[in-house]
Amino acid sequence: MTLPHDKAGSLAAGAGSSGAAGSPHAIISVATAFWSSKVLLSAVELGVFAELAGRSLTGEELCARLGIKGRGAPDFLDVLVSLGMLARTDGRYRNSPAAEEYLDPAKPGTDISGYLAFLNSGFGWWSRLTEGLRSGDRLDFSDALAESGGGDGRTAGDGTLVEADAGSDTFGEAFATPEQVTGFVRAMTGYSMGANLAIARAFDWRPVRTVVDVGCSEGALLAQVLGAHGHLRGIGFDLPAVGDRFAAHLRDAGITGRAEFAGGDFFTDPLPSGDVIVLGHVLHDWNLDIKQTLIRKAYEALPSGGSLLIYESLIDDDRRTNTLSMLTSLNVSLVSAGGFGYTGAECRSWLAAAGFRDVSVSPLDGPEYMIVGVK
Repeated sequence: MTLPHDKAGSLAAGAGSSGAAGSPHAIISVATAFWSSKVLLSAVELGVFAELAGRSLTGEELCARLGIKGRGAPDFLDVLVSLGMLARTDGRYRNSPAAEEYLDPAKPGTDISGYLAFLNSGFGWWSRLTEGLRSGDRLDFSDALAESGGGDGRTAGDGTLVEADAGSDTFGEAFATPEQVTGFVRAMTGYSMGANLAIARAFDWRPVRTVVDVGCSEGALLAQVLGAHGHLRGIGFDLPAVGDRFAAHLRDAGITGRAEFAGGDFFTDPLPSGDVIVLGHVLHDWNLDIKQTLIRKAYEALPSGGSLLIYESLIDDDRRTNTLSMLTSLNVSLVSAGGFGYTGAECRSWLAAAGFRDVSVSPLDGPEYMIVGVK
C-alpha cells in the first residue's frame, strides 16, 4: 500500500514521460496529498472501520448507519478502496486486512485509530505552517489532545500559535485534564505500534530479565514485549498522571503480575534500573542538552552489560530520502519547545560520548529504527 508521503520521492522518477522534467502531475500529486490524508482521518472520525469490523455492508447501509448524506459518499468510500483501506465486492464494502487489524478500536493491542484521531483533531496546525515558519512560534496542540481523548473539540485543531520558549514545558498541556491524558497516551500507542510489534521480535530478549520503558505512556511497548516473552518483567516509568491508563492497558492486554508502574519525572528523578532501558519516541521531543542528559541518566541506571534501546523515526544520514522522518521532525519542531529529529550517525555519537559501546542501528518497521548501545 503506497502512502501519500511516498509520492514526494517520485518527482525524479517521473522524468521521461513528459520530457526531462517529468510530468507536472508528480508535483500535483504531492500538493493534493492532504486530500487522501483527510479522507482517511475523516473515515476514522466517522467510525467507518469500527462499523465494518468483522462484516461487510452495502454503501447505502454503511452511510445510513454512519449518518453520511452528502453526494460525495460514493466517491468517499471508493477513495478508501483506492487507498487500500477498504475492499469492495459486488457493491459491499469491508475493511482491508490492514484496516481490520489496525483500525478497530475493539482491538486495543493493535489499534492505531487513537493516533489518527489525534492527527485529525490537529489538522489545523499545518494550515498555519507558513506563519509558524515566519514567526518562529510553536503550535499549541492542547485542544487536539482533548478532542482525541474525548473532549468536546469546539476549538480543536485551530492551530493556535504560542511563543516558542525553549525553556517551556512542551507537554504540560498534555496532562492538564483527564481527557488530554487519555488523548495523549492513546495517540502515543498508535504512533508507536509498528515499532513496538517489531521490537518484540527483533531484539534478543532471551538473556534479559527486566526491561524498563522510560516515557512508557500507557504501556503499549511492555504489553507487546512481555506478551511475546513470558520470562520478562517490566517497569513503566512516566508521570504519575499516566498510572491509571497504564494499569488499564496492561490489564486489557492480559499482562498481570509482571509489570509495574513507577511514577516520576525523568528530569528530576533517577531512572529505574533494569537489564534493558528503552527510550522510544522520547529523545526527538527535546533539545540536544536534554537528549544527552537522558542518555547519560540511562547509562547510570544500567548495570554493567546492560543495554539502552532507543527507537525512533530516524532521518537518513544524508537527509535526502527518509521523507516521513523529516516530516516528523518538522512536526516536532512546530509543536515542541526545543525538539528535533536526528540521524543514526548523530545518535551513535551521543551514545558513544556517554560511554556506550557496540552501538548498532537496525531497521524496524517503515521509518522506524532501533539503536542499541551496551554499557
